[in-house]
Amino acid sequence: MSRFFILVFILLYQVSFSQQDSISNQAFYEKYSGKLSTKIFTLNRSNDFELYDENADKRILLTPNRKTSLGFSANYDILAFSIGFAPAFLTENRDNKNSKLLSFSTDLFLGPWIQHLDLFYQKGMTLELLNEPSIYLENLKTFKVGGSTSFNFNPNFSYKAKNFENERQLKSTGSFIPSLVYYYTSLQQTKEVDYDTKARFINFAIAPAYHYNWVIDEHFLVSGGLSLGLGLTQTIDSDRSVTTLLTTSSIDLSVGYNTDNFYAGIISKGTLQKQNNGANVVGDDTIRSISFLIGYRFNAPQFVKDANRAVYNFFSRKN
Repeated sequence: MSRFFILVFILLYQVSFSQQDSISNQAFYEKYSGKLSTKIFTLNRSNDFELYDENADKRILLTPNRKTSLGFSANYDILAFSIGFAPAFLTENRDNKNSKLLSFSTDLFLGPWIQHLDLFYQKGMTLELLNEPSIYLENLKTFKVGGSTSFNFNPNFSYKAKNFENERQLKSTGSFIPSLVYYYTSLQQTKEVDYDTKARFINFAIAPAYHYNWVIDEHFLVSGGLSLGLGLTQTIDSDRSVTTLLTTSSIDLSVGYNTDNFYAGIISKGTLQKQNNGANVVGDDTIRSISFLIGYRFNAPQFVKDANRAVYNFFSRKN
């Protein structure tokens, strides 16, 4: 398995390297220097868990009770961040019995390096068992924090253009972008059921990926990406700590319209992290999302430029 993984990594690297040799010096993407890109979006996202409780010989599905979020995102030069929450006034969220969903993410772009950080909190989940009635667990909470460190092998591929930020792809191209992925996830104990729902998962994986931006015309873009990864997960439950093999996969697809100032689009993503059995509680972690966004670029205020310059200088000194 490990030899196959290394072989795939080498082949993808060769594809990306030969790709760079064939590109010309003409501009492949446009940067909106000095512009602050902002967008608002709706996000239908869920972090589902499928647990196997070895002691009870039960397979348990946990799904969050609130899924539709509103969010805001901003991007200037090397910095990007977004926040999201699930307001009760949205129709899908009205009968969710005090459940909550909060998310925060940030990205740092340093040349070919892409540093991503995620924080995800949800409260109130539905527990489903085969041939048994579902149970709503108002106090069951999940917390996830982690991210990825990635490297873009093709300098003419705009990773920012995938998410319609402050760059716009002008010519179709793709890139090999391997990532080191790491996440910590906790499920907090609930006394409302007899099953053990308290567990912590620490995941590390290497995930080679290929992304492609297809420029349909000057302003329309279709973008997609696929990754397959292998790593380790440490499961810590009430009885013991076990380290097992982890497989991870993700796919994303986005379609959008992008001009110098206005942009809009749809972004869909899916991620699956699957464990081998070995602990009392084994969790398969799935995140699915679809986002509808609309954004606008305007001249950045001075305090944004100063903050961006401070971050850039800090990392320049580190290097």
